[in-house]
Amino acid sequence: MEKRVAIFDVYGTLINLETRPLLRKLARYFGIRISPEALRQSMTLEFANDRAALAGFLETILGRDATPEEIAHTEGLLSAHLAQAEVIRGVEPLLAFLHRRGLKLAVLSNVAQIFKKPFYDLGLDRYFDVIHWSSDTGHRKPMPEAYMGVCQALDVTPQECMFFGDDAKNDYDGPLNLHMRPIHIGTAPRAESVNHISELLWTSMSAEPLLRSGQTVETDRGTFTVDKIDQLNDKDLGMYNVVARVYGHSDTGAPQVWYAKRFLDPSSVHVELTAHELMALLGVTVPRAFLTDTSEPILFTSPAEGELWRDGDCDASIAEEVGAHAAAAYIISNADWRPRNTFLRKDSGTLTCIDLEHCLFDRILTLSRDEMNVNDPKAIDALGIQTPLFTRSRVLSSGAVRRARRCFLKNEDRSSAEIQRFLKGWERTFELAAEKKQVIADIIRKRMDAGQLIVGTRSHRRAFAGIDLHDLLERIDLGKPVMFDDENWSEVK
Repeated sequence: MEKRVAIFDVYGTLINLETRPLLRKLARYFGIRISPEALRQSMTLEFANDRAALAGFLETILGRDATPEEIAHTEGLLSAHLAQAEVIRGVEPLLAFLHRRGLKLAVLSNVAQIFKKPFYDLGLDRYFDVIHWSSDTGHRKPMPEAYMGVCQALDVTPQECMFFGDDAKNDYDGPLNLHMRPIHIGTAPRAESVNHISELLWTSMSAEPLLRSGQTVETDRGTFTVDKIDQLNDKDLGMYNVVARVYGHSDTGAPQVWYAKRFLDPSSVHVELTAHELMALLGVTVPRAFLTDTSEPILFTSPAEGELWRDGDCDASIAEEVGAHAAAAYIISNADWRPRNTFLRKDSGTLTCIDLEHCLFDRILTLSRDEMNVNDPKAIDALGIQTPLFTRSRVLSSGAVRRARRCFLKNEDRSSAEIQRFLKGWERTFELAAEKKQVIADIIRKRMDAGQLIVGTRSHRRAFAGIDLHDLLERIDLGKPVMFDDENWSEVK
């Protein structure tokens, strides 16, 4: 069962901050032993402001009012302690990914009021729909009231919730007793657990592991066993998809490296796989690609060879390959064909294009999701001769093609060797496309029949329909002159 809500503990789950060093300093300063019962009591007390909360916390652990000097000293210790808080790696990509997928996110944490500040200072509050601190609600985990308070705030049942945390009793047993779906983060012996929160990036919303160390997957050339998953740095993951570098070995023991991608929209996985297959048919270099056999398929691609394209890389020696890639991008409507997605291996002059999920989308249609099922290609094709009336614009305008070309080619002299070789590559791809036209159509029709091709940006997302296949095949037949007939090479439109 797909879950609608993800509930998280905070400290030890989202944020690294060990409380015991502060408590030891306070115990030494006051010459006392801080009782566990006093700490538990402090977690359910709410105060008007931070200053009052600190005074109340000290009163709870001391059993008396603290002096102004004691409060000031403790405030300094607390401030230095809270400044050490840091977001655990993998947390923000996970929260962003789940939020963009439409899940409701909640926090449920046992914490005294004085320890709430880092959560807000680190900016984590922006991801959550509901934030319940025990000091605000008066209910601590594992009291059923604590969990049910979150459910009531979100108007959901416990069965619709997943729970993630590092405390086996509070974050696993308690939610499980209410029929939530908990996953323990840590090493406690629980039925469902991960060692690190970043592993949840590769866990489905029905709690199925999509990618794990020790997992065996079938590649296009045999078996691959996962040894290590190296999550890309949070800043490198981008806004949408989740990507990791995966190390492992083949069935013969040979080491292998792949990239694994989990898409924000799961249907994009079939678009990118299809684009890989079509690009290979068109004779241009793309990474090898395959899908895992999981409820939500993960795309595996081989590493691109060479270095990321840089300004000045293009010259006559590789211009033909640039032309070939330009033609392939035009045919399959790769709106994201840019240097940032292109690798160059200089010793062989080989170009490799990556990140092909934004392919197969040219015709932007203005459709009402309330009036038709935009994910049904038959519904779109039923527009018939009225389709032009619903066509707002086309991605593959002549200006867009020209701008894409100029990202790679700085030379505008059509008679130069560089441009002539570019045009040779362009023509080569179209000739091969004409030969492979039926194979290309068959691959696309097979994916269409399976309902797997959902294309476009989020605001214009829809099924790839018969009209789109017609457009693509027409580009194969009629598209070659687009570049040859461009008489305004130096004119930017």
